[in-house]
Amino acid sequence: MQISVVIPTCNRKVRLLALLQNLHGSVYPLREVIIVDSGEDRLEPADFAPFTGLPIHYLWSEKSVCIQRNKGIQMAGGEWIFLCDDDMEVPADYIQKIVDHIRQYPEAGAVSGMVLQKEGEVWQASYPLSANSRLIRAFIFQNSIWGEINGTGNTWLSRRIRNWYQDKGNHISKAGWPVLTNFTGDHIVTPVYGLGASVVRRDWLLQSPYDEVLDRYGIGDNYGVAVDFPVAAIHVLTQAQVYHHQEPVNRLQRSLQYYRRTLALHYFIKTKKRLHKVRKSWLLWSLTGNLLGFIYIRDGKMARAALKAMSLIISGKNPYYRAARSNKKVTEPVL
Repeated sequence: MQISVVIPTCNRKVRLLALLQNLHGSVYPLREVIIVDSGEDRLEPADFAPFTGLPIHYLWSEKSVCIQRNKGIQMAGGEWIFLCDDDMEVPADYIQKIVDHIRQYPEAGAVSGMVLQKEGEVWQASYPLSANSRLIRAFIFQNSIWGEINGTGNTWLSRRIRNWYQDKGNHISKAGWPVLTNFTGDHIVTPVYGLGASVVRRDWLLQSPYDEVLDRYGIGDNYGVAVDFPVAAIHVLTQAQVYHHQEPVNRLQRSLQYYRRTLALHYFIKTKKRLHKVRKSWLLWSLTGNLLGFIYIRDGKMARAALKAMSLIISGKNPYYRAARSNKKVTEPVL
């Protein structure tokens, strides 16, 4: 089973070298590492010298993480692609665990470990929902949940909602948001998951490439790829972890990320066949719930982001959809 690694990067030299050190120590041998760089602070030949066991190909690209990934995938010689963000920390046995799982479940075409992010001093892969009010709000507005539902009260209503989510399993909500509430067992299956540390069949990625209509940061890009996979089932191994360091260089502020992710979701709802059951009305309803929540906690930046996204969706002026229809380069959405 030959695996090519594809890494898009932009002015994150220190983090990229740390990742290459991780991959150099991989228990499972890698066919090649393809780095697609769009930054000004580029690597020199001497930077690759310590990684004698890694065949490294170093490409230049315009600034677009989607274009960068597509270039790497097209060049790759392996039948499988390890899609890896440049700010991941990858344990030595991480890819081996994924390979072992694929051999056990040959129908799996996209496999990831649990992606952990540091919240304060704790690394977290999920965000358990424990407040009864949050559970009810998420259900009413069909918003995203990314964690187990625990301790949300024992009222008739909370029990009914918990049972509904349990029966539904991991899914996409009526508003289009990912809902992951089941994290039990040695692996979970979900229609959507972050692909920033995943091993995917190359032919799946050629069939469902990254959408180059999106802005250069590619906010929401993995969602658009996953919903067009031949099988709507990404396997996520609960016993394999990778650490996302969320490098601040080239990272948008939270409100702008939310704004662009919302516009990307609306664009995918209008263009992806698998999302034909998702309605714009449900998305707007969910954004209304988010807006009320942001107002309640007095988060003005997030409230403005939700309100502006709603206005562009209602008016039909989503810049991603308009760029796709006119076959022109998108003007990056700003707040």
